[in-house]
Amino acid sequence: MATLRFDKVIELNGQKLDKHYIQSLSKEQRIDLIDPIFQILRNNGWIFPDDLAKVKKSWKALQAYQPDLTSMELFNNSSLATDICKHFCHKFYLATERNKPTLIDNFANDTILRRIIANRLGLDWIDYDGKGPGVNEAFNLSFKMMAIQGQRSMRLVNSTSMFKPSIAKYMALKYSQEDETILDISAGFGGRMLGAVSCHRKYIGIDPWTTDELTIMAQELELPNVELINSGSENVRLSENSIDFCYSSPPYFDQEYYTSDITQAYNQGDDYFYGTYWKQTLDNVKYMLKPDKWFGLNVLAKYDRMITMAKEQFGEPIEQVSLRTIRSHLGKKAGVEKAEYVYMFRNNK
Repeated sequence: MATLRFDKVIELNGQKLDKHYIQSLSKEQRIDLIDPIFQILRNNGWIFPDDLAKVKKSWKALQAYQPDLTSMELFNNSSLATDICKHFCHKFYLATERNKPTLIDNFANDTILRRIIANRLGLDWIDYDGKGPGVNEAFNLSFKMMAIQGQRSMRLVNSTSMFKPSIAKYMALKYSQEDETILDISAGFGGRMLGAVSCHRKYIGIDPWTTDELTIMAQELELPNVELINSGSENVRLSENSIDFCYSSPPYFDQEYYTSDITQAYNQGDDYFYGTYWKQTLDNVKYMLKPDKWFGLNVLAKYDRMITMAKEQFGEPIEQVSLRTIRSHLGKKAGVEKAEYVYMFRNNK
């Protein structure tokens, strides 16, 4: 049996299971496909994105991208270069909500996997009988369509947040100069690293969980001037006045769950998260950041304690960069626009 590719349409007995073929089938014929497709997926197991050439093409596109630096309102739905992060950061697929299954957990559950296959075959639209009126829904059946997009569409898992590389390039260009050093206190899935390096900045990323995967990303893409520190930001204090710009999206205390590892501040309770992790991180940033340089904090407004503590350290924000998002059609609030902000502080010391 041929090995599956992440985003290539599955073939069964020489027939591509694309949308048009599926739409030509009756309800009974689609039901008959569930078990063969299930066996193909089980025999191959979970797979990650595997097209390195596509990733390198995305990297060139990000390097060529020129954001509008005059705007303070940015569209946050861009997928530019996000495939790079998803290709290298396999831990992206482990992110979930506390006490909820991950994408990989659901894929490993036989009952759930069969439900996903049936959904992608259009069988949840039961008014279609192949003869009369109805919704003849179907999809190109790739591994990605079933294991990732199918789960999102069925709301079996929530979407995982990712700082967009295109936004990161805007931030680097607007708040730093070429060859300056950008510090990221929560490197995450690499979006800010890509944004910084794409416009010739030195990047220092701190993270206790993803630096191993970001190291491979930097090596494969031959990214220059990257330093990755495998630690929590509360424990890292580089030389005084050595950083030209610092910004990040630090983890929220109760928003997304990445791992049970004790290195994640949210696993050590509220007091540690705010009293140790966040307080010491802010102290370290103020020490490392050069006078009058920018510190950017990207958090949702409801996490006002994090914002208040940043104000106590740096004073009131000087600017706010608005990140506008149109909610996915896969969510309960499809089409509704929301905004979050990057609060921009000056390091007056």
